[in-house]
Amino acid sequence: MDPETGIVRVPTIWIAHDVGQSINAASVIGQVEGSIYMGLGEALMEEMAYRGNRNVVHKIPSLLEYKSPTTLEMCDVITYLVEDPDPNGPFGAKEVGQGPLLPVMPAVANAVYDAVGVRVDEVPITPEKVLKALRRKEKGEDARYGPDSFPDIPWPEPTRVAPPWEGGDGKGVTITAAAPERQH
Repeated sequence: MDPETGIVRVPTIWIAHDVGQSINAASVIGQVEGSIYMGLGEALMEEMAYRGNRNVVHKIPSLLEYKSPTTLEMCDVITYLVEDPDPNGPFGAKEVGQGPLLPVMPAVANAVYDAVGVRVDEVPITPEKVLKALRRKEKGEDARYGPDSFPDIPWPEPTRVAPPWEGGDGKGVTITAAAPERQH
């Protein structure tokens, strides 16, 4: 992390992922590292920018401007496969396709905070956003960049599906303030 330019470079990512039973370790490691590549792109450069007040028209309607990591931006990845076979998975296997990308964005955001003491609360974490947060920090303001509020969204009532060890039968229960209802 260069505080003069705001450029974030990730030298190495260590990841441990529970894959259940690894059927083909080389392929599984490839899947995990492919997810890291996707997560790093989302964390640092991939952005869909829109224009207009309805957010339906791309600001730059060309994939030539859509940035994703190249070999120059991709970091070293040290992968640990955790094997805890799932009796319900095929041959004991579990998910390995997209799960490993999820921790990359918050890990990079936390690394930026650890390095320079600013929070960037939206992805991608671009040099411009880092520099804006650093300028705010220098002024004694809140050392962060990101949205100030969460949009008011009418979320549906949550549904809970009890696992078998709690007597669950695979049917969901809508959780409301009054009383739970069975889903069919």
